Amino acid sequence: MNGSFVHFVQSAAANNTDSPTRARIVAAAQERFAAFGYRRTGIADIARQAGVAAGTLYRYFDGKEDVFRAVVRELNDAWLARAREVLRGPGTAIERLARLGQASVEFNRENSLINSIFRRDNEIIFAPLLEELHEELLRANVAMMADVIRDGIREGSLRPGLDPEQTAFILFIGGDTLSNQSFYPYDEILPLYSEITMQGLLPR
Repeated sequence: MNGSFVHFVQSAAANNTDSPTRARIVAAAQERFAAFGYRRTGIADIARQAGVAAGTLYRYFDGKEDVFRAVVRELNDAWLARAREVLRGPGTAIERLARLGQASVEFNRENSLINSIFRRDNEIIFAPLLEELHEELLRANVAMMADVIRDGIREGSLRPGLDPEQTAFILFIGGDTLSNQSFYPYDEILPLYSEITMQGLLPR
């Protein structure tokens, strides 16, 4: 088997994001990263948990950082899918955003790893990659919330003149900050945060 054919086979495997083997590696990596953090998880650990050889893992990923990106992006895709489902339901923009907040509490409870990214937990991952992934998550969530705010302005349930992106950014950052504190349980204080902030968005 010549070198160019081997390279072709490896490239085809790497590009096959629907591969069951790749999915098994990502699932195993998520468990390891959530349990032990980024620093204390090695390629050999992930491969062993996935039941594959380390060489097989490298057919799909360039290294640990690449695996971690795939894990976080899959988690974020899962969250965005759930969030959009919640937002598709009936109600005003305020009611839809309130449902989104509750859904985020439940999702964070189920997925400690993505919660660590939102909290910028330096114990689980080193700073440069953490900041990169946090910004990706922030942009996706702000864009989604801004669409709901635009709906609210159009329907008259939110006051005109609001900048949808800036408003979504403030709402998201505020909720993110609430989840990264130890004074009060997030799920208990989030409704009060929503009540206070949402009142300021209502038509005057």
